[in-house]
Amino acid sequence: MARYEIPIEDPAPRLAPTAARILEAAKRVLARDGFPALTFANIAAEAGENPALIRYHFGSKAGLISTLIDSVMYLESVELIEELASVPPGEERRRALFQLHQTYARDLRSYQMFYEVVPHILRDEELRPHLSALFDWYRKLDAWALGAQAGTDHPAKLEPLALLTVAIADGVALQMQADPGLDIGPAFEIWRQLIMSYLDGSSGAGAPGSGSDTGAPGSGSGGGAPGSGVSGDA
Repeated sequence: MARYEIPIEDPAPRLAPTAARILEAAKRVLARDGFPALTFANIAAEAGENPALIRYHFGSKAGLISTLIDSVMYLESVELIEELASVPPGEERRRALFQLHQTYARDLRSYQMFYEVVPHILRDEELRPHLSALFDWYRKLDAWALGAQAGTDHPAKLEPLALLTVAIADGVALQMQADPGLDIGPAFEIWRQLIMSYLDGSSGAGAPGSGSDTGAPGSGSGGGAPGSGVSGDA
């Protein structure tokens, strides 16, 4: 399997067994009781460990939260990029992108933890750049997936479109948190049709999918996913 250069790393391999237990305990506390309950005392009680060991392994609460975010988002990010790289570029990959966004919007547990921590991350000078880098990567990934042909970089015109796709996906996921029974399928289909119509109407010299650009974003080879270092269109 390719080692994708996403802006986060899987923290699991570098964690000592005690740190891994603490991290899993923090996830349980966050999912069950929310961010206000994410204290050293509560996490230590959940893990059956001394509270001092949390600071020893993670340095601070910000360090623990950063590791928690990476742990939750890493596998999802790798799965996302591998799913998209496994299908041909163009309409098929675009369809895959919209389907994946819809699938993730329905993942209530992961998004619940994400929305629990985001307001606190935005107020933390140490954590906010971490979140910014993650969003930047997701926008680049969406722009790459929306591109029409293998071996072409995503034109600048796709970047604001990708910003909208990420914003809409996260916004729908937030509404799903409030109403888990919400039928989001028709809305995603309208969204897909609007995007496809926009891209088809914008084709031409220098437009998305025109083939006027070369190289894949961050890959150094044609058709590769952002930062993957490998071709996604083999």
